[in-house]
Amino acid sequence: MKKLIAACFLAAAAVTAVAPASAQRGNDRDFGVWSGGYQSGLSVDQMKRSLANDGYRAYRSIRLDGRQYDLWSNARSRESCVGFTSYNGRVTDVRGFADSECGLVSGGRRGIDEDDLLGLRVDDAKRNLREYGYTNTRNVRIDGTQWDLWQSARGRECIGFTSYNSRVTDVRSFRGSECEGFGIPGSKRIDARDLPGLNVDQAKRALANAGFRAAGSFRDRGKQWDLFYEGNARRARCVGFTSYNSRVTEADEFDVRECR
Repeated sequence: MKKLIAACFLAAAAVTAVAPASAQRGNDRDFGVWSGGYQSGLSVDQMKRSLANDGYRAYRSIRLDGRQYDLWSNARSRESCVGFTSYNGRVTDVRGFADSECGLVSGGRRGIDEDDLLGLRVDDAKRNLREYGYTNTRNVRIDGTQWDLWQSARGRECIGFTSYNSRVTDVRSFRGSECEGFGIPGSKRIDARDLPGLNVDQAKRALANAGFRAAGSFRDRGKQWDLFYEGNARRARCVGFTSYNSRVTEADEFDVRECR
């Protein structure tokens, strides 16, 4: 019985001795263990090179416990927000920070969720979308509000957001086709209302995919309208658009005689 009690006592003492170290590592992580060999003692230039080589980007600097930490972010890494402090050109501490400190969503490797973008600064929302492979394809106006549409790398997802005072105020999913209008590759449908917000090359490609061909241009009230024709003697359509700074600003259907 005495041996059993002694064994239990020793086990409890071992747990007590380990617990504080485990808790400390959770709050102040040594990235020599957790991520890619980032350790105190490196030169600042070496640290920056190491982070950049691992896909991190410099984000901002903050003060913590009287010291300045330079924060670097990589949305695709398990440790997506890393910070270090230095003295005399040498790194003295390295630790992980909450994703929000680096302006990142909490998606990690699982991907991005549109709800994560709500409330972010517009620049941070754009950076997060780019990190996850999204591309800004067009801007559209819905009920008087501008929506910036972003399409995933494979074209299956389309996320849009609206903003006010440089903050994202609303986010929602759109159909994949809405990021480029109906004239995406393989589609034979297009509506003139899909064109505003596209860049001119995208609009022309969308029209070509839907079977339209260039049919001249004309000027009206100081604006140049580029016309496109599709159809035959029985059924024909004429679509035109005007642009500014390589973006389609207006688009409309015209009488087919305008395209001939």
